[in-house]
Amino acid sequence: MSRTHQTYTRITTDTAAFLLLLVGLSPNVACGRPLMQNFRTMRVDPKTLKVHLEDKLPKEPAPGSDYYSYHVNVTKPGRYTVDHRRAGSGDKYTYNNFFVEPGDSLYSRDKVQILLSGPFGTIYAQSTYFYAPPSPTLFYVVLYMNGSGEPFRLLPSPPVGEDLTLSAISVVRIFRAPPGFLVVSANYAPDGHLESLHVNGSRQGEWVHSNELRPLYPDVEVATMIGDRPKTRERFGLPATFPVQYLKATAREKPALIFQGVDLQSSMDVVNLHYDRNHWVRQDSFLPDGTQSTRFLAYAVTDEDKVLKGIDDAQLFGQFPYTRATIH
Repeated sequence: MSRTHQTYTRITTDTAAFLLLLVGLSPNVACGRPLMQNFRTMRVDPKTLKVHLEDKLPKEPAPGSDYYSYHVNVTKPGRYTVDHRRAGSGDKYTYNNFFVEPGDSLYSRDKVQILLSGPFGTIYAQSTYFYAPPSPTLFYVVLYMNGSGEPFRLLPSPPVGEDLTLSAISVVRIFRAPPGFLVVSANYAPDGHLESLHVNGSRQGEWVHSNELRPLYPDVEVATMIGDRPKTRERFGLPATFPVQYLKATAREKPALIFQGVDLQSSMDVVNLHYDRNHWVRQDSFLPDGTQSTRFLAYAVTDEDKVLKGIDDAQLFGQFPYTRATIH
């Protein structure tokens, strides 16, 4: 099983039923169809949401071209996944992962985008779009195991002419604490109310399972929580509501640190402003010595992103209707 699919399993429970169980199976056929096949192009009909794969490629595609990797779901007849992979990256960098129902109908797609990495491991922004039927898009910023994900490219300044719609806000606090690093992240809606909270840990740069983390922190909740958890949030100095005045700071200003002090050794605090459904990000970092920095991250806009934009824009992004009651 690839790291890509392991990432999807951890972050998105809704799509877990679609994972491929290829270990020990013949690589040639399943139910009369190839288990795996690469294609040069994929089309999605925005009206019918039918998926069309075209122009078969060898098992090892040419390194100079992006491609689409098709995998049969052997446990669910008629279902399959398609990974849109970057040229020459093997299964490491994936722009989109599509989950397809019988009849070639698009069910959902995942985007797993690298947001931050370091000695603590890798923090990802995960978006899961649903199409059958359309429903709110899940969006989480979490620490998880090192592996596949779409890398960002750095921009010298905010992209000119790009969509300036703020889609989500996330904050990350990184502490030097058992089992090595403790990474606490939270997602907020554009109006500042809290959507989700995540507590994860790593050792020697590798994510550790929440079962290992719970005995170390019995007084708080760990892993992913939807909505506010005041005791856990306060334990790690996170705001109940993201201060809207922070959004008024320009790239040339140094925004005020919004976190409360806690009895843990801080390594870094980060605020991410996610624009246009995380196609680009303003990332503000704060170090314990008072150093502040801002950088701008951009991610690829694929043909499929463009085709599905109308459907995606019509759905809530990273918001759950019942969490709005937490607005203060």
